[in-house]
Formats: sequence, structure tokens, C-alpha cells
Amino acid sequence: MTFLKNAWYAAGWADEITHTLTHRTILNEPIVFYRMSTGESVALHDQCPHRFAPLHLGQIIDDGIQCGYHGLQFDCHGKCVVSPFEARIPKAAKVKRYALVERYGVAWIFMGDAATADASQIPDFSCIVDERRTCLRGSLPVKAHYELVVDNLADLSHANFLHGSYLAKEGVERTEHSVDVEGETVYSKFRFPGVKIPPIWGRYFDDASAIVDRWSEIRWDAPCNVLLSAGVTRAGEPRAAGIEVLGVHLVTPETDTSSHYLYCHCRDYKIGDPETNDLIREWQRVAFSEQDKPMLEAQQASLRGEELMSKRPLLLGSDAGAVRIRRLLKARIEAEGEHVSAPVAAFR
Repeated sequence: MTFLKNAWYAAGWADEITHTLTHRTILNEPIVFYRMSTGESVALHDQCPHRFAPLHLGQIIDDGIQCGYHGLQFDCHGKCVVSPFEARIPKAAKVKRYALVERYGVAWIFMGDAATADASQIPDFSCIVDERRTCLRGSLPVKAHYELVVDNLADLSHANFLHGSYLAKEGVERTEHSVDVEGETVYSKFRFPGVKIPPIWGRYFDDASAIVDRWSEIRWDAPCNVLLSAGVTRAGEPRAAGIEVLGVHLVTPETDTSSHYLYCHCRDYKIGDPETNDLIREWQRVAFSEQDKPMLEAQQASLRGEELMSKRPLLLGSDAGAVRIRRLLKARIEAEGEHVSAPVAAFR
């Protein structure tokens, strides 16, 4: 499986990186994370070049890592600075250091050449640290290819069925859907005009029986970083008069068939209210862990190791956003000189 390397991925929440060694697999590459005494976070390839022992089984010494197998010590840049049994340290005694930037409470890792990493290319997720919103975050391992997870976010028509107990099916036949592309950013927008307010929104609106205009719109930036805007307002009224949540969905490939999934619910209503926090935590648990995750993992198993588009699936109008995303991602990967197995025809 080929991945886009020259891009920023969410390695995890920034505060998960501590002064202890932590392992995580990203894009099939083993990586060890730790925080130095200066507070700076570090990401190194998690294999000693001597016998390929995992470095996270060693210990931190002088803001570097000592391999727990034969004692080779690497500094924070990945250069070997101590080889206990060698008079001269071999030139090959080094490990890759990845560019790592902390922004919006997220640790972002650049999997390609660190010298080309441009932190200004990290998408805007400032809502996570917006003091005018209450933000509830979490993470979830998903045993599914990362593009399947992104497809799920780009085609929000699934929510009325998979999450039917929260978002009623009423008014689905009047769904308005549009897809816009600005540069390499894709916007997939679902609108539901003049519908009875769904149960999940009725809890927080001032009228649980109101007729509303509802929207669920995503912004995608390569490789798999999604911002969701969802909300309701009384039918015919501007969005500013209603309530909205910005949902952060950061999907990072772990292996060919598994993903790391970070999410954050950033709302502009009932700020700091404990009861609302509990209700939203329950929504996150049920919707993500009990509904999305099982379906995505069952979908992955059903593919039996084949790539989705290579099977030439039936495409519906609601798939337009996901198809545009896959097309742009494929082009980016090919621009790096890589190869993707899915035939070009499948994207047309």
C-alpha cells in the first residue's frame, strides 16, 4: 500500500507525548515519541539500526534514547553519540527524525523529508482551542483503511440511517448536496431544508418541535483531515441565529487496514454545561464506537483485502465528495512518483 508521505498527519493529541517513550505505528512505519526536558517533542524511527530492536524499549538519557538491547545512544536528531563497544561510531549508526509540530493541541507529523516540511500547510483547526466553544475530544482505533473512514465523513447521508436514533430520516428526500473544490481542498455540503428538528438537536434548541433548516458540511484537506460544520436554525432564518458544532475528524493510517482516529466536538451552545457534556459524550460513544466503527470494520472485512475502487462499486450522487477526495489524493500520491493500484477509470 502506498501513502502520501509529504503531508501532515495527526500523530495524536499533543499532551499524549510525555517524558516517557511512546510507540505508535503510522503509515506502516514504527515511530517512537517523547518529550525532552526543554518541552520540545521528538519523533524518531522506532528501530535501532544495529539489530532493529524497538527503541521505545530503551530509556531516555540526556534528551536522547539509549537502546535497551546493546546500549547504543541516539541524540534527539537521530545521530548515534554513544556506542559502548566501538572506538569509532559507524556512520550508519543513525535513525530518521520526523518533523513534528504541535498546533491546536494536536501533534502533527510529516512523514516525508523533514527538510521540506512546511508547518503553514497544516489545516486550520483553531476551533479546538477557541475559548468561545466547549470542546470534547477523544480517539479511537479503527480496523479499516483510512480512505474508508474519510468516505464515511464525506458522505454524510449515512447519518440518517446508521445514526437514525439521533438523526431522523424525515426530510431525507429533500436533501440538497453540493461539492466544491478550492485548490486542493474539497467541500461536501449536505443541507436539509424545512425538516422537523432531529432528536439530537432538539435537546439543545429552544423548541424541541421546531421546523428547521439543518446542515452537515465538511472541509477536507489532504491527506485525511476533516472539519465538519453541523447545525440547525429555524426554517428560513440565517445560520447565525441557530446553533452549530464544529467537529474535528483527523484520520491517520496505521497500517494498510487500520487507522488512528482523533475527534473533537466543538460547540457554540450551552458552553461549559455538564449535562450537555454528558449527552455529547454519550453521542460520541454510541455513534463512533457502536455504529461507525463496527460498520467500517465490517466493510473492510467484506473487501477481503481488495481496494474499494478496484471493485468498481456502484456510485450514487451522495458519493461525489468522496470521489473527488479520492481523485485529488491519488493525484498527490502520483505526483510523489508513487503508484496506486486502483485503475484511473474507477474515478471517472
